[in-house]
Amino acid sequence: MPSALRRPRSVVVIAVVTVLCVAAVLGARANRLPDVHARAAGVTGVTDLTRPAWYGLRVLSGPTGFVATDAGLPPPDIRAAGGILVDIDRGTILWQHDAHAQLPPASTAKILTALVALENFSPAARVTVPASAVHLEWDETRMGLAAGQAFTIQELLTGMMLVSGNDAANAMADGTVGMERFVGAMNGQVAALGLHDSHFTSPVGLQDQAQYSSAYDLAVISAAAVRQFPLFRQIVAMRTATLPATAGHPQFDMQSIDTLLAMYPAAVGIKPGWTGDAGYCEVGMAVRDGHRLISVLLNANYSFSQSRRLLDWGFTTEGLASTLPPPTAVPSPHA
Repeated sequence: MPSALRRPRSVVVIAVVTVLCVAAVLGARANRLPDVHARAAGVTGVTDLTRPAWYGLRVLSGPTGFVATDAGLPPPDIRAAGGILVDIDRGTILWQHDAHAQLPPASTAKILTALVALENFSPAARVTVPASAVHLEWDETRMGLAAGQAFTIQELLTGMMLVSGNDAANAMADGTVGMERFVGAMNGQVAALGLHDSHFTSPVGLQDQAQYSSAYDLAVISAAAVRQFPLFRQIVAMRTATLPATAGHPQFDMQSIDTLLAMYPAAVGIKPGWTGDAGYCEVGMAVRDGHRLISVLLNANYSFSQSRRLLDWGFTTEGLASTLPPPTAVPSPHA
């Protein structure tokens, strides 16, 4: 048969093969779609290896969320792009302002990083610091790790939460399951908690238009970590910490950068943050007479002093006396 007559048949065969290949690829992708609820229920198996990056890591699920209540007292004047104050034991919102606004979280993202790490790894598990974890920009906060050193998860959590070490957060992700899978687990955890205002692209919280959260979501994430993990509560309440030298690393002496711990005696954490786009952020927690309050302020100047005033006001709404000195009266120029 002349070759001129064979070409159309060849084109048809190629086209059919192409369609079949595309269908096979799309079918395979469909089979790999994640099922957050199945994972949260504990379904695991060999097929985990074909799932998206986060699949196979555990996500914490359970009662979450807060409901608004009337505090009955006028709130303090708080200036923030987004904020919330919650009682985590009663599950109530005492105050909020644009609590669901999607805003850059800065290093408050590390609260979620800690939650994923504690849910998936033993605090005693050892991690060797990969070179990728310590390649930081000059202005990034760091614990001071070196590639090849070895730390426990608990030691990395301490450095990440006290001094906001980006190298510690990176080591915890890259040195365990890999960055993509770990960050996928962060977003899987957000979904498992029923939150809708957040998306994370790294365990450290650096500026990224695709990375955002809200005051409400950060309050829920923080409450989950506080309720579930005593080690989390212990670490975020530390003002100082010393990691003794081991065969894997030298001694580290650290002082918490969370100034709220020094400014407000009832404070027991949790995490400050700052970037140029996020502004000053603070997730605070304080405990008095069995009342546990969490405040979140995003893009708030004087975030520590504002958090202190907001937390103290929250305790007064629950019948406790203020522990702050009364505001100094400003004399009238006409007095």
